[in-house]
Amino acid sequence: MILAESRIAMESPAEAKPMPPVEALIEPRHGWQRLTSGGATIWFRGHAHGRSAAQVAAEAAALGEAAVAAWLDRLDGHYSLVVLAAERAWAAVDPVRSYPLIWARDGARVVVTHSGPAIEARLGLGAGDIDPAIATAVAHGSFTIGDATLYGRVRQIGPGQYLWIDGGGVAQRRYHRWQPWRPIEANPEELAEQLSALNRKLIDDLVTSAGGRPILVPLSAGLDSRFMVSGLKEAGYAKVRCVAYGLAGNREAEMSREIARRLGYPWTFVPYTQGRMRRTLRSADYAAYKAYSDSLTGIHFPQEYRMLADIIAHHALAPDTIAVNGQSGDFIAGNHIPASLFDSGGNVEARRQRVIAALMTKHFKHWSALATPARLATIASLLAKEIDAIGGMPESPAGDHGIYEYCEFQDRQSKYVLNGQRTYEYFGLEWRVPLWDRAYMDFWAQAPLAAKERESLYRSVLVRDNWGGVWRDVPVNPQRVRPHWIRPLRAAAKLAFAPLGRARWHRFERRAFQYWMSNTCAYAAWPWHRVAFDGRGHNGATSFHAAAYLEAKGVLLDGGRAGMRA
Repeated sequence: MILAESRIAMESPAEAKPMPPVEALIEPRHGWQRLTSGGATIWFRGHAHGRSAAQVAAEAAALGEAAVAAWLDRLDGHYSLVVLAAERAWAAVDPVRSYPLIWARDGARVVVTHSGPAIEARLGLGAGDIDPAIATAVAHGSFTIGDATLYGRVRQIGPGQYLWIDGGGVAQRRYHRWQPWRPIEANPEELAEQLSALNRKLIDDLVTSAGGRPILVPLSAGLDSRFMVSGLKEAGYAKVRCVAYGLAGNREAEMSREIARRLGYPWTFVPYTQGRMRRTLRSADYAAYKAYSDSLTGIHFPQEYRMLADIIAHHALAPDTIAVNGQSGDFIAGNHIPASLFDSGGNVEARRQRVIAALMTKHFKHWSALATPARLATIASLLAKEIDAIGGMPESPAGDHGIYEYCEFQDRQSKYVLNGQRTYEYFGLEWRVPLWDRAYMDFWAQAPLAAKERESLYRSVLVRDNWGGVWRDVPVNPQRVRPHWIRPLRAAAKLAFAPLGRARWHRFERRAFQYWMSNTCAYAAWPWHRVAFDGRGHNGATSFHAAAYLEAKGVLLDGGRAGMRA
């Protein structure tokens, strides 16, 4: 980590106030490029459609405050950048915050970075500086809410925002906001044709951006990665490799292999086992990956590290390979909207409470035994403030689902799901997420609720167009209980629990069997008995990863104990 040539000398006219010193704590690896233009230093990573990094830097260096927002709103791609000039400095992330930036004041100085550990060390932050309310949200959901980080002194630059610093001080402003609560009426057939054309444009833009380089697609049996790989085949892109991973013999990997076979792309399987994953999750390199992924707003994404480590070490992956995954088609196409919001009504406050309840039920459920009224009230209050910050509920209940989508997008999607892209960067790969391209965001922001229910429009267009012939007779997300040895034990236990109801059975299954059934061996950092006999009511492996993340920061959950760190 270096101070990014970052302390820029301030030579201002006598009548102007001097700009605060700015430090950009940038680690010049993992895709960051340092460029200079017009006397300014520009740090950039990511890509912009139709512009090289040098072009982005030259344009950014010349901008004054009045022009920044409009320029950013036209910059199409996934990126973050920091601009350091003599009389101004500014930093920005794209509309989905695909490359995080955080910042803080340190006396007169302003510190901007992508790294949580770097700013912790720079400011001397510790457990006593953590915001208890935000820590509660992370404990129960894995991510912070709003623009907060774990520490009250540190803020994130949120999706579609930029930070401006000059002699007038420091201001965080917004240039874009995704607004899915304003759907429009549209003819279903016309909407399908628009989406079909847009799907093709996404693939064409991906092909142009890749420029003939090899593409690696982590391919599941779901819709989204299948969309990517079949679209590349439809476009005639040859340099594609598919990869699947998980427990040996898992049904989803078998469907992945069949999809790749039909498309004529090479396919690699990386097997996961409890022992192998235990060694991985406890290794020094994995700890370094977790530190790299930490922007103080959410936990790391654990599932693809082992796959990438293996394929790079043993399968001759070209260093200029671009990783392309399907994040986050199921979300943006509407599949996460809860049933309670498809028939929303009542007064404004009742509608707001319904949205908050839906968010908490879906995303803040890691520890049922620790979900006290006080903790739940804390999380609900943070969510209410997030809704109030965008002006509250829409006039029409027909947009209530969009408030839910917006909150999930701002928090879970941008801070946890997209944090999975750090895995590719850590291994030195560029990446693309076409389903988060601006045009796709804009389309789905306006799509009517009926088109989003159960991904109906998204799914129907993909099946209708049937790229590569892999959409009509290859099952979507098939399930098979693995490993073999657990089947008779699970069947016997399920029969014994039948008189006690489904809820009791599912709680027991999570405690006794899910450890072994997890396709990614996500619990492997902890011994089975620690998971099975933990009395805090975990909802899944992510519960333990969230607790371990907080413990590493010096925060133990109520009733928790030391030693749960992975």
